Amino acid sequence: MEKYLMRGRLRALVLTLACALCVLGTCALPSLARADDDVDATWSADEEPTVSSPAAFLIDRDTGTVLLSKNADETHYPASTTKVMTALLVLENASLDDTLTMEQADFDELTSDSSTAGLKVGETLTVRDLLACLLLPSGNEAAYALARHVSGDWQTFVDLMNARAAELGCTGTHFANPCGLHDDDHYTTAHDLALIFEAALTHDAFVEIAGSGTWDLPATNENSARTLETTDLLADPSSPVYMGGLVVAAKTGYTLEAGKCLVASAQSDEMRLVGVVMDASSVADASGVTQNFYDMRTMFEWGFGAWTTGNVVSGGDALTSADVRLSRDGDAVDAVSTGSVLATVPKGTTLADLTVQPSWDEPLRAPVEAGQELGEATVLLGDRVLGTTGASAAYDMRLSVVDFVIDWLSDPIHLVLAVFVFVTVMLAIGIASSRIRRHRSPYQIAVGERRSVAPGVGGQRLRPPTSSERRGGRHAGKHSRR
Repeated sequence: MEKYLMRGRLRALVLTLACALCVLGTCALPSLARADDDVDATWSADEEPTVSSPAAFLIDRDTGTVLLSKNADETHYPASTTKVMTALLVLENASLDDTLTMEQADFDELTSDSSTAGLKVGETLTVRDLLACLLLPSGNEAAYALARHVSGDWQTFVDLMNARAAELGCTGTHFANPCGLHDDDHYTTAHDLALIFEAALTHDAFVEIAGSGTWDLPATNENSARTLETTDLLADPSSPVYMGGLVVAAKTGYTLEAGKCLVASAQSDEMRLVGVVMDASSVADASGVTQNFYDMRTMFEWGFGAWTTGNVVSGGDALTSADVRLSRDGDAVDAVSTGSVLATVPKGTTLADLTVQPSWDEPLRAPVEAGQELGEATVLLGDRVLGTTGASAAYDMRLSVVDFVIDWLSDPIHLVLAVFVFVTVMLAIGIASSRIRRHRSPYQIAVGERRSVAPGVGGQRLRPPTSSERRGGRHAGKHSRR
């Protein structure tokens, strides 16, 4: 008894110390910044930044959390951001080492104000170098050549573009050409463009090319060696909007009808973001920078400054407690996570800001074994679901036999049944005893009678014979022998 009492006191002491440590530690989220760590005071997740572009979208790549959405599902003309889809289909359907020769048909659809890479009819290049011509200087002739290489002609390639957009979940997109030249039937949304860009980012070659500030193009049969330069000012160290190498890849776009467009990805130690701005003003400031670049930099700075991505729950973390009945070890058991929950949350978020909704029915019934699966738990921040994870019991909860019996008997039906069984058993014992007494054998009775008369005869106690009786007995013996 004393041993169990000491164990109970020790367990209570450990739990008290654990609770105290949690309070002193401010319950910071695992893998996430604490409330007073590296939070940029100039940014707040509760206040979206000012974005001048008519349409904008910002999403975390790892969690799919939409951080900013401004008219993101309205259709706009994409201009040369169309080339992201063209590059994606080339990477999915052609080899980078393939070679092709420029044809006149690749130039027939170009207008006088088309952006080009300076390619010539009859010039032979690899697909890899043509992708650089497509994505850095935004060459329209490269788009038509690559479309022809994949599908035989650019019209068939456009059908492939629209089919792939539908596969990616785009709901407001329709393409009419592979380069983005204006067509009233050529449009997309900021949300859809982000989906297309995320798919392209899964290809290392796309990131290598679209994330390069420059690309060395070797000499060809029609041109000498030259260096291609990107149109993305976020990756230009001499630009006032340069982001110090955070930008992973980007694609610009512009037509008079589309305005200034930009889709880009940036990455910090904590987050990977994709941003889109569409139909921004084409008026540049004194530095030659247009609004699409300023808006994109603002969105990225706000995303990195006000938000963080990490495991809000890791395996083994305590989620909640589950009530337990009929246990001699207590009334509740800790439920711990069997997995992790990756989420994008405002910087400074702590465990106290989260709520956990268990899916299992309570109270549980002892015995409960350590590691026993309890069900799933949903982790929320306010009304936003961050994710779900499995939960298991942290330790054993042994059954109390006394509590079990009392609980079982608390049911009137069980009580009546128990009384019935008890009475039946007692009656059976009584009947069995009676039958045993009635059916004892004559031998058992005789033995019992002899035992009841002995050591006397006829109920009289035996005594030693007198001397005269002994003499008479001897004479009697003599007479009998005669």
